[in-house]
Amino acid sequence: AYEIYQCDWSSDVCSSDLAVLLAVFATLAFVKSQESSLLAKELSTLRKSAAEARDHVAELEAELEKQHAAAAGGKDHTPHWGYEGDVGPAHWGDNFPTCGSGTQQSPVDIKGPFEKAAQEIVLNYRPVTLRLLNNGHTIQVNAQGAGSMSVGGVSYELLQFHFHRPSEETVNGKHSAMVVHFVHKSADGKLAVIGLLLNEGSDNAVLKTIWSKAPPKEGPEAVFEAATISPAALLPKSLNFYSYSGSLTTPPCTEGVTFFILRAPGQISREQVEAFPFKLNARPVQPLNGRKILAN
Repeated sequence: AYEIYQCDWSSDVCSSDLAVLLAVFATLAFVKSQESSLLAKELSTLRKSAAEARDHVAELEAELEKQHAAAAGGKDHTPHWGYEGDVGPAHWGDNFPTCGSGTQQSPVDIKGPFEKAAQEIVLNYRPVTLRLLNNGHTIQVNAQGAGSMSVGGVSYELLQFHFHRPSEETVNGKHSAMVVHFVHKSADGKLAVIGLLLNEGSDNAVLKTIWSKAPPKEGPEAVFEAATISPAALLPKSLNFYSYSGSLTTPPCTEGVTFFILRAPGQISREQVEAFPFKLNARPVQPLNGRKILAN
């Protein structure tokens, strides 16, 4: 460049050298431009990858926070169970040991001979706002505030009642169309269940109200402020019963539950049975294993 600067610019040689120098500069400029373009593309790609990585990390962090929150809040992560196939009653013991190894499991087949029951059921129910829950296994009516029953001087608060199709308990080996289980709890945590067998017959007016509002799919509790439900209206006048010591009829199959299966059944129409959103949600009967069944 210095030599060219010293040239006579009218000289052909100097003019030729200048042309070469300009070409070199142009080439260098083009190369630099291409390099800049490639660098810009590479930078754009890296930025996109970084953004995707940040999004992925954010998703993982959100999921981790959910898991921590669930653990802190005691959210139920119970293994899935159902009434058919690989998650049916025959497999409940795989995840819920008492369901497989318990010796006082429910339901049972009710048949004689019976021992005499000296106690009677006394009800103190009252109407409450209708609260319905489809928990994925049954339709449940939450009945807190609906009163209590007492047996042998012990009071049990009514918590909820729910339905099984067909009946879980059998009488002399025969199922009813459905059964209603009224779940109660005493002050010291003991559970007692009244079971009302439902035979096919005429329409049940109380069930008509429940069925018309029952959530068709699993979800949160639905509250119907304008509607009330009277649990006593489902029950017969006679509260004579069969009684035995059993368990929850769903996982985890906890034992120590006293059952009172009413001897007088209720009625439900075939159409109402078919309208129940669960076609099968009844555990098969379990061995008595020497347990006595009482009758009053």
